[in-house]
Amino acid sequence: MGRCPFRTLAFVLATLSCLTGAPSAMGAEMSGQILAATGAVKLAGEVTRVPLVASADAAAGLRRKLAEAAGARAIYLVLDDLKAAEAPAVVYEVYLGLPAGTNPQPDDPHYVDTLNFFAVAPPNTQRRARSYDVTSMVGSVLSRGTADADLAVTIVGRNPGGQAAAPPTIGSVALVAQ
Repeated sequence: MGRCPFRTLAFVLATLSCLTGAPSAMGAEMSGQILAATGAVKLAGEVTRVPLVASADAAAGLRRKLAEAAGARAIYLVLDDLKAAEAPAVVYEVYLGLPAGTNPQPDDPHYVDTLNFFAVAPPNTQRRARSYDVTSMVGSVLSRGTADADLAVTIVGRNPGGQAAAPPTIGSVALVAQ
């Protein structure tokens, strides 16, 4: 039986609402494990590196917790509470575990997908999130010997000349096991 992407997104948003304190209309039956997260991120500049902080139950070893979860459950990278005062003419590339100082390219094995803020600029006011299934990528990143400190999300803006006056923001970034 295939996975329903809408149910998965509903699960992820419910989990993140617990992390961020935001209200949720999702059912209490959904549960998951936040393995690592960070708070608000402002996308000012071409490259934004977002270090992931292990959750309390994963603090003993984020790599170990990710390896355990990837073997048994799906892992999602969740970018929640996306906001933009105006639609930026920038498309962002999202990378997981990209070593610091690396020149990121879409053919890099750390490449997750793209992110844009076109649907979150006014007049849109609904809370928006994006989730990416990174289960196989986590295994690949871990097999390269990536240290806990390098388990970061790197967000690269392409067409930086098109940046809006007020850079877009992400309310929280998390790795969630389902």
